[in-house]
Amino acid sequence: MGRPDEIRCRGRRYPVTDEVRVGGRTYFVVEVLGRGTARKVFDPRAGVGGDFRVLHTLPRSPATGQRLETLRRAAEKNLNLPKIRESHSERNRISVLTDWVWGTPLDRYLADVRAKKQPRPSSPEIVRLLRGLFHGVGHFHHDAHSVHGDIKAANVVLEPRPTKFTLIDFGSAWPVERTTRRDPGDGVSAPYAAPEQFMGNGPVDFRADYFSLGVLGYELLTLDIPFDGVGGRAGLPNLRDAFAGKYQPPSARMPDGDRIPRAAVAALDRFFARCLALDPDERFDNRAACLAAADGLAREFRPGSRLGS
Repeated sequence: MGRPDEIRCRGRRYPVTDEVRVGGRTYFVVEVLGRGTARKVFDPRAGVGGDFRVLHTLPRSPATGQRLETLRRAAEKNLNLPKIRESHSERNRISVLTDWVWGTPLDRYLADVRAKKQPRPSSPEIVRLLRGLFHGVGHFHHDAHSVHGDIKAANVVLEPRPTKFTLIDFGSAWPVERTTRRDPGDGVSAPYAAPEQFMGNGPVDFRADYFSLGVLGYELLTLDIPFDGVGGRAGLPNLRDAFAGKYQPPSARMPDGDRIPRAAVAALDRFFARCLALDPDERFDNRAACLAAADGLAREFRPGSRLGS
């Protein structure tokens, strides 16, 4: 049987652009993702009638194999990460198949909200969803002993059932012990990247992920990027003095800030001030403190309404 021109999945048709064989099986390519090292493929054997997977192609090395095993173990019990289904070593590369996360990429969702194609999300529901994502990232730090390194709206998917954020694209993730010798460009996605990620090969650790989560949460709450839209670049040595006084707490820009209890607003502003500190030493210095603060913030905002469909 030859390659089909299109496949049908969950009631929709998708054109097939290529086919690949991995581990003795054939997968049909429907889209090239990100930097080109990943592809959205259709797996005829997945579920009833087939389903999509993401096929990652990585250079084969002991370090890659060790990282994959660490990520696989971390994803097994983390609801905010896609599951690794299988991996195959083939000469100089490793092919990895992960679940395709069904939902809306957060950058697209935010664009629809700005264009008034979606209702503005409520602050209580955003806080609830962010709490889950902070826990997912915190557990990833602990279980994989790695930094994600590229948390941004395009790498977060809003899943509808149950409503939650799932973090994707671990191409920039690095083990914590490698933070002083990263590859050039790892995780530098303006405006979400932390200031220290723009400074060459200086030390970068889990606190950079907290900064990126802070930018993401600020954008969800206000539809703005902190520091007058500059984000992490505001912490560069030549810009820090100019932008240090331009940070506004999220409560000053939230459309529903006047309908939220004062205690919740104060907790929100304290939390984001720590996450978005331009100096990493002023951010949360350990996972337990960050997650405890996220839990406390969520308690202040209960009960909440649901995010727009």
